[in-house]
Parts: sequence; structure tokens; C-alpha cells
Amino acid sequence: MTQPAHLYVPVKDAPVPWPDDDVPVLRNRPVRLGTDTSLLSHFGDDVWNVRPAHRDAHTDVGHLNLLVFPGALRRQFRTVLLAALDHPQPVEPGGRQRPAEYIGIGSLPMLVRGLRLFAHWMHAQDRGQITDVTGHDLDTYLRHVIGTSTPPRLKANAVSALRTLWLFRDVLPAPCRLATGFPWAGKAANELVGHRAAGGENKRPRIHEDTMEALLAWSLHMVEQIGPDIRDAWQEYAALCRGEHPSQAIYTGTTGPRLQKYADFCRRTGTPLPGTSGPDGPGINYGHVLRLIGMDDKGQFSPAQKRWLAGQGLPVATHSTVGVITGRIQGSPWRDSPLTVAELPGLWRRLIGALFTVVCYLSGMRPGEVLSLRRDCRGADETTGQLVIHGHRGKGYDRAPDTPEFAEPTRPWVVVEVVHQATALLESLHAQPYLFPAQLRTGVFRPSTTHARTCHSINRDIADFAAWVNQTFRRADGSAPIPDDPSGNLNSSRFRRTLAHFIVRRPRGLIAAALQYGHVDTKVTLNYAGAPDTEWLQDVAVEKLELVLEQISDDAQRLAAGEHVSGPSADEYRRRITEVVDFPGRTVISPRSAARLLAGTDPQVHHGEGMTCVWRSETAACRTARLTQGLPEPAGPDESECRSTCTNLAFTDRDIAHRKQDLRGWEAAASDPLAPQPLRDRASAQAERITSLVHRHEQNRTEGASK
Repeated sequence: MTQPAHLYVPVKDAPVPWPDDDVPVLRNRPVRLGTDTSLLSHFGDDVWNVRPAHRDAHTDVGHLNLLVFPGALRRQFRTVLLAALDHPQPVEPGGRQRPAEYIGIGSLPMLVRGLRLFAHWMHAQDRGQITDVTGHDLDTYLRHVIGTSTPPRLKANAVSALRTLWLFRDVLPAPCRLATGFPWAGKAANELVGHRAAGGENKRPRIHEDTMEALLAWSLHMVEQIGPDIRDAWQEYAALCRGEHPSQAIYTGTTGPRLQKYADFCRRTGTPLPGTSGPDGPGINYGHVLRLIGMDDKGQFSPAQKRWLAGQGLPVATHSTVGVITGRIQGSPWRDSPLTVAELPGLWRRLIGALFTVVCYLSGMRPGEVLSLRRDCRGADETTGQLVIHGHRGKGYDRAPDTPEFAEPTRPWVVVEVVHQATALLESLHAQPYLFPAQLRTGVFRPSTTHARTCHSINRDIADFAAWVNQTFRRADGSAPIPDDPSGNLNSSRFRRTLAHFIVRRPRGLIAAALQYGHVDTKVTLNYAGAPDTEWLQDVAVEKLELVLEQISDDAQRLAAGEHVSGPSADEYRRRITEVVDFPGRTVISPRSAARLLAGTDPQVHHGEGMTCVWRSETAACRTARLTQGLPEPAGPDESECRSTCTNLAFTDRDIAHRKQDLRGWEAAASDPLAPQPLRDRASAQAERITSLVHRHEQNRTEGASK
């Protein structure tokens, strides 16, 4: 994807000139569209800004500070870093790296850190040029690295940085070339420094069920009720700041005439002056008065004008408010008074945190993939009609910023309707290109035209949103609406694993009206099935394995304690549970091994609502029903197509207890004199069917005991 510039690439051992100070350091890297190229760094600068060349708008890549290198060696290491930006990294001798792969922009700060350690060691050893370093020196340097107090991973990084320096030797001036053989060939960097890299398993803890359910519920309240009020207030405030609000049309001329007309308006209509809180009570908010008369950022009131307005005897409001409250929570307005100007920036960020939670959690996307979403990303699949969000993948070695000549193709994520509602609300909040802009107001540092919010910022927004909900609202019992998570702070990187947990454990759990986790499961799994990104499916496999092992243990203990099982598959249920519970176990060291173990351990016993399915595809009535309707063959039971005549069914004492609860409800409905006769007839039939099922279960228990 990165298109090389027409650079002079010398043959091996040919002389290479030193770069000029005015050479742009990103001359061979695509930069984000909209970047001000006049602000790009040059070779002679002491600090290089490489952020515009990073693909992800949400990533806050640090500047490369060249002043960390000793002055006598700074030019040499500056040249090494330019080569790493200009050229693909050569493949190590005997290595398996992809050819023509550039060092990622996000990896450059770590390269600087590793080279800095080597440069300071060289300076202490009185080595004036990189080419002066010998093989014996390298062994001495390795012992120096191992002996430092830095963490093992940073020691390994120091070794890798030195090897990177050696790999670029053919495109460096002679003094910058490491003239030894490939350093410590045949051994990995971690092995050389004694570092054991962490495995690939997802160690992030799930967000507790109570916390996640409440966080999502209040995020949905923000989408449907509270968010539109915040959006409308913000738009009104922004229009006042621009001087484009309809109420400002009556004001013309300079500040003085406008102020007199405003005072007359307040006196005539009984409107209080906008206020701001102070130690002696509310005072006049002169800044907002300027805003109301269309003079925001165009002037200031003189002391005489302020005294004149204060002497008009007009009432002063406690706050300066904008917008109206229309949203309702449990039938009542979510707030008694309009929003204040002082609150708006904080409420804007909290709304951003809530909308991010909805989009990220219910789509299964990575946080960075969500933060990089652009305007107009909503769509629908032309063939299936499925709602989709178009974005860019969050991982991959070949990603680079879009250029006028080439743009990375977007990929679709299938989503539920509320995700579309959240993105629509985001688009109405601002006019920036990214749905989650880096800044609320225009700024030079990480401008929103080319940057999105960082993961750190959005995590802070989510935490602030939860804290605001708990400060503003209370449950009926006086407790906080969103309980604290026992595992620590809320973090968006924990959303995907938490969603996998809910989908596996509570597929019928309601997220909102008519929206179930089973429905979200279908959408999210569709996004990743057959795709090279398997992390989501691995997370689901881990959760399923935990559930299966817990369920096997519970079922076996209940059987041993005498739990009765009836139904056509009762014997098969007992056989499977008995066989699987004797499995001695196996160590699970990765999500992939969890998927393999699940395939060999799962007894395919599925507990539903008032019934248990002992799954056999060839005898499954739900499978036959789906195939008859032309639907894809299911991989497991589909409770929505379950048939009471299915031979896969078994009924435990737990199932029968559930059915007895249902029976009471059907009997009450059948005897309801106010219900229409057809409904009473249906309720009566259901009650009779359950009564028969309970009778057979108890009869089977008695007959089994007498044998």
C-alpha cells in the first residue's frame, strides 16, 4: 500500500551521501488526507512529527525526539532513522519476514528508545562512529543490556533495534554502517536477554454482568432520550457562537446599540439576564450576553457598558441555559431544567462515551476500528438488506494512510438498528470527518480534521459518563444505577470479550425492547466467520468452553444426587453426561486450543427454557423445519423452531419446575373472564399440554423407582 518515492538506492558497499537538512522526513510515506504539509518535519529538525503517516486517526503517536542522542552521534542516528522511514526493512538472514515491508510508524518510538541505549553506550565507550563497533563490542554491549535494570521486554527491544540498524547498512553513509556480521545470528532477541513473551491469550477481564447491563442500558437511554436534548442544546449554542441563530437577527450595528436592544427585549418579555454562579449569588454572564447579541469573539463589553447593564434593574438567572428538555426516563422528564452553557462540553463528551459504547459493544468491532469510523459510514447490504457499518480493519502490516491516488477499501460490519441510530446521532453532533473527533473545538494539537479521539480519551469519556449517571440518577432503592466493576476501571478493550460472555451465557437476555443477545450474536459472528481475523470467534470459544465445563459439572452432580430425567432422549442425556464428566482435563494455553478442546469435550447438551436438547442433527425437528423453509442448516439447536415432538428432547427436574411456573400462568389466563374466548381456549390447551408433560415426568420417576 505504501508507494515508494523515487529514491536513490545504492548497491551494496557503494557510497551513500548524507541527507540535506531540508529533506522532508516523511518524503516516502503517505500522510493523511488534509495534513498541512507545510508543518511536516525535516531532517535537520531536532523533533520529528511522524504522526501524519500513521494509518489510524485515533492513535496518538509520539514525536521522535532526536535530542536524546549524544550530540557527537546525533547526525548518524538521525540518518539511520531517516533510512528506516525511507526504505522497506530488509529481511534478516534466514528470516521469514515479508519482503518490502516498512517499519510501522507506531513502532518508531520504540526503535528510537532501543537505538538511544546503544548510542549512549557507544559514547561511553568512546566510539565516534557506528562503523567503529566490532563484533567483540557487540558482545560487550549485550552483557551491558542484560545487566541494566530495564524490564526484559525493553532489553529485547534494544537487541532488536541494533539488528534493525545492521539491516539498513546498505542504504546508510559509511560511518553509519555496522560493519560486523548479523548480531547474534541464530538466536531470538527474547532468548538472548532471557525474556519469556506473554502468550496470545486474551487476559483482559470481562466487565461484570451487572455493570455491563447497566452501562449499556443507560447508553441506550442516551441514544433514544437524553442524547437528542444534548445535541439540540449544543447545536443552539454553536449557532449562537457563529451568530447564525434566528434570535440574533434583530441585532445590528456595534456592541452598544445591540446591548441596548437586548436590554429592552429582556424588560419587555420578562426574560432574565443570563447568569453565572458566584460566591455572593448569581452574577451577569457578560460572555453569554455577547453571544446572544451576535458579538461572540467580535468584541468585549467596556467597564461602562457592564455597569450600565447591571444598573438596569433586570433580574439575573441562576445559570445561562440553552435548549429544552424533551427526553423522558420512566415516563418523567430526565431533567427539570434546561442545560447550562457551562455543562455542555462535559455532557458532549459523556454523550460521545455512551454512543461509543453502543457502537463498539454491539458491533464486536475493535475500539480503534470504531474510533476511525467516518461520516456516512451507515449502509445496507444490497442483497440481504442487512444493516452495515463501513470502516477499516484495525490490524494488518500493510495498512497506510489513504492518499489521492489510493484509498484502502472499506469493509462492512453487519449491525443491529440501534447502532445505526447511534451513528446518526453522532453525525448530527458535529461536522468533522470522523464520528469521534479528537477535539470538541478547533485546535492545532491533533486537529479533528485529521485525527480521531484516542483510546485513552474514549475510556475516560466512558468512565465520566458512568460517573455522571450515578451522580444524576438513582435507583428506587437509592443505589447507583451503574455499579462499579469489581475488576477495575471500565475499558473499551474489554467490550468484545464481555459481549462474547453474554452471547454464550444469555443468548435470550434482553438488551432492549425486541433486541436479544442471540440476535447480536448472529450479526457479529457473520462479520468474522471465514475471515482471517479470528479473535472474536476465539473469544466465543473460550466462553463456550467455560460454560460447557461448568454445565457438565453441575449436571453430573445433580444426576448423582438423584435428579430425575424424562423424555425421549433421557437415556442419551445420562450417557453423555456420565462419559464426559470422567474426562481428566487438559491445560488450555490459548484461545485456539480452547476451540479444539471444546470440539472434543462438548456433550452437545443444551439447557433451554423448560426443556433440554440432547442435540443430534439427524433427528432434530428444528433442523428439519429450517431446511423446509429454505434456511441454512443450523450448527446447533434453534429454540425458536423447537417442536414438542422432537426426539432430541429431555426434561430434568429443573425443566419441570420451570414448566410448573408456566402452568400457573396459563391456568390463570384460561380462567380470565375478561379475555376473548380464542385466547382462553389457547391458554387452556397450553395448560393441558404442560399438565400432561408433568404427569409423564412424575409417572416415569415412579416407574423407574419400582424397577
